[in-house]
Amino acid sequence: LAEAGLVTENANEKQQIEDMVVLDVEREFQIISEEDENGQLLVSIRRIEYRQAWERIAALQVEDEVFEAEVVAVNRGGAIALVEGLRAFLPGSHLTGALPDEALVGTVLPLKFLEVNQEANKLVVSNRRAVVEKQMQDLSRGDVVQGIVKALKPYGAFVEVGGMSGLLHISQISYDRIDDLEKVFQPGDKVKCMIIDHDKVNGRIALSTKTLEPEPGDMLKDPSMVFESADDTAAKYHSRMEAERKAREEAAKDIVMGLGEGMDVADPLAEVTDSLESVLESNDGD
Repeated sequence: LAEAGLVTENANEKQQIEDMVVLDVEREFQIISEEDENGQLLVSIRRIEYRQAWERIAALQVEDEVFEAEVVAVNRGGAIALVEGLRAFLPGSHLTGALPDEALVGTVLPLKFLEVNQEANKLVVSNRRAVVEKQMQDLSRGDVVQGIVKALKPYGAFVEVGGMSGLLHISQISYDRIDDLEKVFQPGDKVKCMIIDHDKVNGRIALSTKTLEPEPGDMLKDPSMVFESADDTAAKYHSRMEAERKAREEAAKDIVMGLGEGMDVADPLAEVTDSLESVLESNDGD
């Protein structure tokens, strides 16, 4: 039974040999013993499938694409998922929006590889990395997102947005000066922020709430009001930024047009071209 195939069942269920081997079907076996006194050999299907599974995993790792796998067991450190029939460890810290408890067993999760080491028979995967990558593809600068304050530092607050870590720098919280960050936020607070920059490779984002203030200092006076009106304020902010961008373009255009005023020659390079031709003609004469 141990050599009949890779473990593909729930870890808490015993599988029968009849479930793993189909009768009267020709297939490959690997010989794993010498003949015994009765002339019998031990053969294996599992070892062939094991080798093929690692080959497929190596190909998946090169592609570095998101794949799906079923959780078959949980433990204190995380969960076990089946990837190409092999047991992969999913650390609890790399789960997004779920805990490694029995309710997770049977769930199919999007995953990416963290570590692939065939020699050590070590396969580690991440749900968080897969989710963050998908979310980062859908995010753009200027988007308004919801998050939870996870930690406070002297330079700002770390906000979790759908499994991603976002930095809300103290200079981006309000147009008014902030002397004590703990008077504005506490870990666990729900907030709305605008994305002002992102690092899609590492899954990090830079956030701002001051861009959502209807009036400077509103984040210190009434943050709930700021969050309630965040979408409307963001729309006005984008309109103002677009108007300023167009004004800059018009100003630059006026400067360029002004440089051309008063020029008698339509093509400012025409005289240079003439002088170059005269130089070439003089050289031919020599």
